[in-house]
Formats: sequence, structure tokens, C-alpha cells
Amino acid sequence: MKKNISEYISELLYIHECVIIPQFGGFVGNRKSAELNKKTGSLSPPSKQILFNRNLTTNDGLLINHIAQNESISQHEAKQKLEEFVNECNNKLDTSKVLRITKVGLFTLAQEGNIIFIQDSSINYYIGAFGMKPTYNKSIIRKEGLTTAPQSNIKFLKTNKQKPKTFLRAAAIIIPLIALSYISLTQEEKILDVYKEMASLNPFSNSETTEENIDKITNETNYNINSENVEMQIEKIENEKVLPIVNGQKFYIVAGAFAERKNANKMFDKLKNWNYDPQILEGSQLIRVTYNSFINREEAVLALEKIREDNPDAWLLTQ
Repeated sequence: MKKNISEYISELLYIHECVIIPQFGGFVGNRKSAELNKKTGSLSPPSKQILFNRNLTTNDGLLINHIAQNESISQHEAKQKLEEFVNECNNKLDTSKVLRITKVGLFTLAQEGNIIFIQDSSINYYIGAFGMKPTYNKSIIRKEGLTTAPQSNIKFLKTNKQKPKTFLRAAAIIIPLIALSYISLTQEEKILDVYKEMASLNPFSNSETTEENIDKITNETNYNINSENVEMQIEKIENEKVLPIVNGQKFYIVAGAFAERKNANKMFDKLKNWNYDPQILEGSQLIRVTYNSFINREEAVLALEKIREDNPDAWLLTQ
């Protein structure tokens, strides 16, 4: 064949409101007005929304006639070609539960036997919007009642102050090291004194004094190591907001990748306020912030199509 059956279906969706695939289902097109997304500031042009109806299976001759004319074959041959295409689609949908028809959309077979259809958003089947593309504009916020202060020639010197967060993180690492070093130095002298006393004792005498000294040193060492200051610093390090990369195969919907930590934290807080379950992934040169994580790829694909309505730059990461 000169073209695939999917390309002939795509051609008919431009000029017809209903295209039926016999023994599979029908596509119904509805005109959709231009839409403004207030979150992303994107203005989408008018389009044709394609819906799938599983009950429209009666052959109306439109698709078979279109195939016969373009392939220069008879109606009977065109019908046979279409039946082979339908059998392949049904078999693939039954076995893998997922079917993609090029330039049309994605089909997913649910547990109840229903078919979920997601239209291919990269193609606009509305002829009146030919050549139009989505535009992105930042909203203008006007603030009233603000007065500008007069300009002054006085320049103030800025002093570089160390950030308290950086100081606390350094202290969380240095304090336990100093405590452990001090413990090792002080207890070493006590242990040496015990060994000197043991060397001077009679081997046939009672050894209770030596055992008491050793137990005393051991208890003091355990007390110093398990001090409250060390536990507080370790607990502070463990309560970091960054999550490690999970081993095993998972599917993440990435909202953005950042080179600086503060920008990644801003995106994390924004997604948290939008009722997502975000995560921060590290392990590469950039810090990636995700909307959600999935174990099933089909669920991740469906969620990605929904999120791309608000964020066209969102993408899927597999680990």
C-alpha cells in the first residue's frame, strides 16, 4: 500500500465530523474554542476535539471508499485491507492493553473492558486554525497605591554575612568529629593506667579491681558517644527534604531540572501547594523535580498527557 490505514483515518478527520472503523469503533469530532491557561499563560488556538465511541461499528463506506480511491484498488480489496488492520488493532489491545494509532491517539484497555482514548495533541484537525500555534505570555500584575522613593546618591556598603543554614550544616558535621576526637584522647590515658595496674598485680590475686576499672571506662565511653548533642546533630542531617533516587524501575513525570538548589526547592513547594506528590531527584549534573512517581508505565503516560495541558515542557523519566 502507498500509505498506512492510520494515515487515511487522519486525512478523513480533517474534513469529516465522524469517521467509523468497521468492527472497531468510530471517531466523532467537536469544535473547541480557543482556551487560555491562567497557570502557564498559554493561549491555545481553536481546535477539533476527537472523541472515540466503541459502539459506532456499522460500516458507512466512507473509509473503505477513501482507501480504494487513493490505492487504485477495488472496494472488495480495500475492505480486506481494512479488516486486516482491525484484527491487528484488536489483538494488540487484548494482549498488551495499549494501542497507538499514528496521528490519531492512544488507546488503553481498562480492567472493566472499557477503552480509554487520549487524542494526539500534536495535531490540530480544525482546518480553520491551520498554521496557528499556542502562544505563551506572562500575565501583567498591576499594583496600586505604591510610591517610588526618591533616588539618592548615597551608596551603602554590603557586608558579606555567612548564611545561617551553611553554618548549621557545617556545625552538624564538625561537632560530632570534635566530640569523638576528644573522647578518644581522654579515654586513652585511662585505659593505659588500667593496663599499668594489671601489670603490677599478682596473677594469683583477685582481679575484681581490674574488671571494675575496665567496666567504668567502657560505661563512660558509651555515655560520651551517645550524648544528646551528637544525636541532635545526626537527626538534623537526616531530616533533609531531598529524597534519594529509588533503586528499581519507576516512572517519574519531571516538572523541571535546575542547577541551583534554591530554584529546585521553589518548584518543589509550588507543586506541593498544587496537591501533587513531588520529589527531588539527584544523581546527575542537574537537580530534577517531579510531579509524581508511578510503577505502571501506562498510568504514567496518561498522567503525563493531563499534566502537559498545564506544562507542555513536562517529560517522562524512567529509572
